[in-house]
Formats: sequence, structure tokens, C-alpha cells
Amino acid sequence: MKYQEKKDWAISNSLEDIIERRDLHEVESPEWLEWNHIKAEMLEKLKPKTSEEIIFFKETDLTDIKDGLHETGKLPIVPMYTGKRSVMEYNPVQRHPIPYVIVKHKKYYFFILRGNGVSELRLVDKKGLLGGHVGAEDHDEISLSKTILNGLMRELQEEAGITKELIESIEFKGLLKSNNGVDRDHLGLIYQVELLTKNIVSKEEELTGIWIHEKDLSQHADSFESWARMIYEQWLCKENTK
Repeated sequence: MKYQEKKDWAISNSLEDIIERRDLHEVESPEWLEWNHIKAEMLEKLKPKTSEEIIFFKETDLTDIKDGLHETGKLPIVPMYTGKRSVMEYNPVQRHPIPYVIVKHKKYYFFILRGNGVSELRLVDKKGLLGGHVGAEDHDEISLSKTILNGLMRELQEEAGITKELIESIEFKGLLKSNNGVDRDHLGLIYQVELLTKNIVSKEEELTGIWIHEKDLSQHADSFESWARMIYEQWLCKENTK
């Protein structure tokens, strides 16, 4: 099938169908790359934001990182690359670093409730932590840590208006690696940010900011998105029963 024939076929088929057809071929072979490019074009039509350039890691550089949530005091020492998000998504040979931030003020934790306007239907009515992709604009050529912190601070400000003046401390807590669904595209870099104030609100229409007291976390656990649930069960739950 020629490239234009592939594109014509894709018009009457779903994103899942295109990915399934792509995966009939060896990863990164010429046929696979053509189908992946067609997937990227469809993804950008469905989700225009995926046309952005993001930071990614190669999966082969992450083999020493075990699956699950792991506490560690330092980032992995791996090369970072930039590429278009639409090309990178649903791509088994790379992962996007996602700074995912536990935001606290004294005994309260800040969550965002995702509304019907979010692009991922699986996240509607779920509560999660702040964070997101690290963009090419965040890239620091010398330092991975600085690159991630640039992305983290940008996301905090965009999502909740959190600036450095409101922050008492920032601590890197650990790594979260999962192969469930879309998680296989991502590597969670978990940070904890202690704020000087609770006076913040969500800045995005489809997100609602919620402060939850540590003693009430268990009442919301069933509504946490997958990563927030893992962090609650392995860290926050134990921390707040000490």
C-alpha cells in the first residue's frame, strides 16, 4: 500500500485502527514510521495541543527503572531529546517525563477535579495532582534537573497560578513507571511542593481546584486518577497515619 493509499484508508478508520495497522510492522521500520506519521496527523486533528514539541527519553535508557512507584532522591541520569508530541504518543520506544506534583500547605493537599472538557475521557470526574508534559521551551541543554524544574514551574503557574514566591520548598520524591494503557508513554517524576499559602485556584476552565485535609483523603481515594491513587496508597496514606 502506497503512502497516499494509507492516508486515504485512515480517513475512514479510527485512531485505534491506525495504531493496530502500524503495529503489524517492526517498530521503526519504514512501514511502521509511515503509519506512525499518519497516526500523528490524525492525533493533531483530534487534539490540536499534541502538535507541541516536548521532551522525551528513549525506552532503552530506562531499563534500570523498575515498574511501580519508587522513592528516590535523584533523577535518573539519561539523555533527553525533543520531538513532536503527536509523533511521540502511543510510541513504544520512548517515554515523556511528567513532573507530577504533590502540592501541600500544612495538613492540606491540593487536587484538581477534571471536568467534561478534558481531552482524556478516562480522567473525567477524577481528582489528580498538578503536572504535565515538559515542553521544548523548558529545555536546558546542560541540566536535566533544570529542564524538569522549568516544566514543573510552568505547569504550576499555568494550572494554579503558583509562582516561586508562593513556594516554601520543593523536593524530588521519586519515580513512577507503569505500562498500563497510556501510562506506557510516560515516566512520572514525583515532586512535593510546600506552599506558604492556600490562596490558589485552578486557572483552567476544565479543572477545579480542591484542598483536602489529610484526615479526609481516604474519603476521596476512589475518585483519584491512577497515579494519584498510587501515591496516596503508598506514601500519603502511610505518612498521615504516623
